[in-house]
Amino acid sequence: MSFFHTISFFIFSKEPSITPHSSSARLQWSGEYRFFQTLLQILLTIALLFGTSRQNSMAWADGSSLSNPPFLKEMSLPVLTIDQAVGEALGKNPALARERARMAREKTLSVQAGELPDPKLVLGEQYFPISFNMGQSLLAMTTVGLRQSFAPWGKKALLSQGFLREQTASGWKLEDRKLHLVRDVRLTWMDLYRDTRTEDLLRSIGHLWQEAFQSALTRYRQGTGSESDLLIAQFQKDNLKDKEEVLQIRREQSLHHLMSLMHRSQAFRIASEEPSFPVPLPESILLTRINHHPALKSSADKNASQALRVQAATKDKIPAFSVEGDYSYFMGPSLITATPNLFSVVLTMNLPVRPGERQDQKVQEEEAILHSFESQREELIQKFAKEIRDAETSYLHSSHRALFFDHRLLPEARRNLDAALNAYSTGTVGMERVLESMKKVEDIEIQALDIRVEKMKEMARLDYLKGLIQGGSHE
Repeated sequence: MSFFHTISFFIFSKEPSITPHSSSARLQWSGEYRFFQTLLQILLTIALLFGTSRQNSMAWADGSSLSNPPFLKEMSLPVLTIDQAVGEALGKNPALARERARMAREKTLSVQAGELPDPKLVLGEQYFPISFNMGQSLLAMTTVGLRQSFAPWGKKALLSQGFLREQTASGWKLEDRKLHLVRDVRLTWMDLYRDTRTEDLLRSIGHLWQEAFQSALTRYRQGTGSESDLLIAQFQKDNLKDKEEVLQIRREQSLHHLMSLMHRSQAFRIASEEPSFPVPLPESILLTRINHHPALKSSADKNASQALRVQAATKDKIPAFSVEGDYSYFMGPSLITATPNLFSVVLTMNLPVRPGERQDQKVQEEEAILHSFESQREELIQKFAKEIRDAETSYLHSSHRALFFDHRLLPEARRNLDAALNAYSTGTVGMERVLESMKKVEDIEIQALDIRVEKMKEMARLDYLKGLIQGGSHE
């Protein structure tokens, strides 16, 4: 039961007493009061009947403005915890499947880069006459041979090692994707949790505003309350309904985003308990181990792979060659008298002429790509360091604010409300002071919830920057 429910009976159960100064005044006042009371009840009854027939009129005392059919429909949806949401996201997200497919592709490329090209089989007839009568020419010859090409020495090994480093880089990128997905699920979950808890809080406050309105209406009918108290209570009740509508739209958007991250088509409700995230490491430790983050490890392996490509490009300055082996024989006048009598071996080499315009240009191209990757890595390190410092600062600030709200502002707002209630029960202050105190407690409650949520979101960001997916109840 919320704080507002615990005080709801105390707020509006007391009625001010009336003490006329004389018996005659009491009788005169009683007769006039009954007359005006009867007249006022007739007018209010007509107003209520007329007001309920119009959608835009004020809901005086029927409580229909606080009804929430979507909330009742959501009660039948399954309940999921944040651990279950993270598990579904890691198991079904298509982005992770794409990274796994990339790893498989680079593994096959590493095997292909280390293998020689397939040899070529050559079958041919040479110097045969146009009439295809092989016996007419003594030069007709049948040739069977093999061709094999070889890359410059060491180039294929370098390319194979480069693709292996690419595969390792993709593996670290997959781990970073997992961490990134866990962080996004947690952040979206906290947004949904904040909207859900705020909506529950407003719904709880709404019942209190409804009781305030009923009390103000009763006192107004009895002539002991002012019309301004009635209008203020009505305004607060309607304004609360508008806030609930805005929260419901925002909550559904957060739910749809979370379903997209989980790759889930069926809606659900989140568990009511507040999530618990791992305690973040201090800023000094996170900065010292920043290079161990999967994103930076992936970048380092990608740079190493590109450095191997630069070395492989320099190998093109060494001539590549191919070997040809042929086995031939003359046809002769007939196939019976034909005898093999030729065997040939040919070594073919490419000549890397004008290297400044060809091979050197290729090396410079690969070096430029390497410099680009190195610059991206430095930018990523600076980005992570800034995120660590910002998240640590926000986390500490949110922690201090949460303690301040829980131990100072919220108790003070509740004591202020208690004082207003006591003064209202004795007739010292009016309804406006009570409603103002209730509004302060409402605002402080919502602000305290927002601060706790922001603190949890900073913990989720710091846990991502830590670079580890821990086992246990949270994953």
